[in-house]
Amino acid sequence: MREELFWDRDPGSVPPEIEIERAINFGGFDYIKKIQKKNSMKKFIDVLLNSRNLSRKTVTYWCLKLHIDRMKTTTFKTNTIWTPIRYPRLKSTRSHSL
Repeated sequence: MREELFWDRDPGSVPPEIEIERAINFGGFDYIKKIQKKNSMKKFIDVLLNSRNLSRKTVTYWCLKLHIDRMKTTTFKTNTIWTPIRYPRLKSTRSHSL
């Protein structure tokens, strides 16, 4: 277990779902391989499909990798609380020549 991912919990009492979530979001490929061996691939996919605490970017990656429709995941079924607003750039009316 990578203890730096579980600074807020007792390392001995981390549920498998939380360990898989954090591995998906913050762990490297080596750590994810360990998690997949420690737990079943079925459990890994179950967390991927049902967790609300995964980033869209990581869910997209793993769904592509595992040939899963990302729209079936809880991450993509729920509305996001905050979506960044991208304002169009304003054209400058000033001349920048000195």
